[in-house]
Amino acid sequence: MDKFLFFNIIVSALNVFIIVYAYSLNFFPTKWRKKVNQDTLVGLALIFFTMLTMFSWIIYFYFKIFKPFEDIGLFLVLMN
Repeated sequence: MDKFLFFNIIVSALNVFIIVYAYSLNFFPTKWRKKVNQDTLVGLALIFFTMLTMFSWIIYFYFKIFKPFEDIGLFLVLMN
């Protein structure tokens, strides 16, 4: 569970970096922005990394709150 928490923190930090970069694109010269033409790529990365971050935190808190594997483990011990 600690490794998954570390993964969530890394994905969240990357998501914050992409958000800051997307916000700062307006400060670059228009000539450079047309040359590299990455506005669409940054937008798609922002959407998909935000979805990945959201789903990973939802999964983390689901396992943290409900602990479904512990219930199954207890059930398997009782069956033996």
